[in-house]
Amino acid sequence: MNSVRKKPRLLHNRTSAWQYALLLLMLLTFGFYSLPTFFGEQPSLGLHGQSSLSSADAKLLASEDIVLQQSIASADKLELVFASQADQQRAKQLLEQQGHDSAALTLEFHAKAPTWISQLGATPIKLGLDLRGGSQLLIGVDLDFVLENQTKNLVDNLRTGLREAHLRGGNVSRVATGEVRIVLPEGAEQAPWLSLVKESAGVRQGQWSLTRAGQQLTLKMSEAERTLLANNAVTQNLSILKKRINELGIVEASVQRQGQDGIRIELPGVHNPRQAKEVIGATASLAFYQAKPDSRFVMTDKEGRSVGLDRKPVLTGDHIVDARASMGEMGQPQVGIVLDALGGSKMSQFSRQHVGSPMATVFTEYKTASSGKLRAHSQVINVATIQTALGNQFRITGLGSMPEAQELAMLLRAGALTAPLKILEERSIGPTLGMQNIEAGFSALVFGMVGMMLFMLCWYRKFGWVAISALIANLLMQVGMLAVLPGAVLTLPGIAGLVLTVGMAVDTHVLIFERVKDRLREGASLAGAIDFGYRSAFSTIFDANITTLISAVVLYAIGSGPLQGFSITLILGLVSSMITGIWGTRAIINPIWGKSSQRLQRV
Repeated sequence: MNSVRKKPRLLHNRTSAWQYALLLLMLLTFGFYSLPTFFGEQPSLGLHGQSSLSSADAKLLASEDIVLQQSIASADKLELVFASQADQQRAKQLLEQQGHDSAALTLEFHAKAPTWISQLGATPIKLGLDLRGGSQLLIGVDLDFVLENQTKNLVDNLRTGLREAHLRGGNVSRVATGEVRIVLPEGAEQAPWLSLVKESAGVRQGQWSLTRAGQQLTLKMSEAERTLLANNAVTQNLSILKKRINELGIVEASVQRQGQDGIRIELPGVHNPRQAKEVIGATASLAFYQAKPDSRFVMTDKEGRSVGLDRKPVLTGDHIVDARASMGEMGQPQVGIVLDALGGSKMSQFSRQHVGSPMATVFTEYKTASSGKLRAHSQVINVATIQTALGNQFRITGLGSMPEAQELAMLLRAGALTAPLKILEERSIGPTLGMQNIEAGFSALVFGMVGMMLFMLCWYRKFGWVAISALIANLLMQVGMLAVLPGAVLTLPGIAGLVLTVGMAVDTHVLIFERVKDRLREGASLAGAIDFGYRSAFSTIFDANITTLISAVVLYAIGSGPLQGFSITLILGLVSSMITGIWGTRAIINPIWGKSSQRLQRV
């Protein structure tokens, strides 16, 4: 009988060429994108609408000993770069006193990195409100509008339902917000009326409660329905405001619910939020009405002319999927509208039945009046004759200018708010304290890294140099990933997360190197000890990082603002420490000591 001899297990102290290529590519890519952050930024002042600084303004700044380090002109803005934030703030105040519009002056930061780095798309890490400074808005949602609108809709639905069911002679009226009264005609049988009212008002579902008193029926909105409508209004407005702010390009903004009907918005780096306030505070909606010259329901157009409309809109802006501004064939601005399936079906059905009839486009905006109350401003922006059946795509023409068309498209693309908004409070937060936090946080990071490097070098000698290289690579990768990741913002807790993950990265090296030392004490060769150290420590390192990663993901999902900043740096730090601590260090160790059969008592 032939005996089968076991082949000795080959040591896996070998790193493939593609692994080296991948590690090098990641290190070079994230290292490059981390450069602008390490170069830093300088405070600057943006002068919008001008390309040069007047001699009078230059003399004014020089007379106040404000040193202008650099002046950068572009097509629509002049950027003045200063040595300190104190000079930046003083220059803004002086130019405002000189007669410059405060809305045209913006506090900004100019990257110190060479121009060629910026041209390749590398930018510094975006900073949160606690580090950058900026504006904070507290916005109130008009919940009374939601309840009132629901009450009016019920009245309209009841009237339409009674008319279609041929139940005539009754009277449907709104008594108050959340209360509707139906007076039945004398001698009328109540059963069909009750059935229709219950069905229309969702009485069986608990939306409205119904009481009877003779020939009078009273509907009252339930508390559960009021709470549901309020929560839905605030939640939907939150989602829409996030989209609107993204349309402005402020991706690092924070939008959170505050209290029952409040929304808090933080805009880092936006020290003059005029445009943001205009877009955030505007409640825009679009509706299409059948034009009826003999109707008593009248709205005015841009030129002040009265336009008669059907009371019920054909279609509202809730069905708009996309809206884009462009120039028409005759060089006139227009907005292309794309509807969802239901909206396209409604528009198609109506337009087929009314070919040759006029249809009006009405734009409604809710703004705060001088009294502090929200007022609706509706205007007919277009009346056109339906030439053919329309589908889910069509165009709105008759707009005054291209900027007007772009603003209308942006508001419609971001969505129609379910309730008007009112800015209750506005704060401007200076960046001075933020710079102190940044300096303190990164000082802690530097001292921590130096201390860890000294420990690794003294305790592990040759392998200590490998650990130091991995720690530096880990930091570069974390900063690079933060700079590249869309929407990632560095906050003060984020700096704490950065310091924490760099400290945790040392655990990976300690686990591996200690097991290598234990194997060497048992008499194994250096190559065998290295193979054993990495194999035996991998599962421990992987399990520990995965459990921490799960906690970080949950923290990001349920947290907001600073908590999300901490969890993002923690997640990225765990990923980079695994890459550099396991694969990165082994890629260095394998070609140097991985094939050695000698025994080293101290590595």
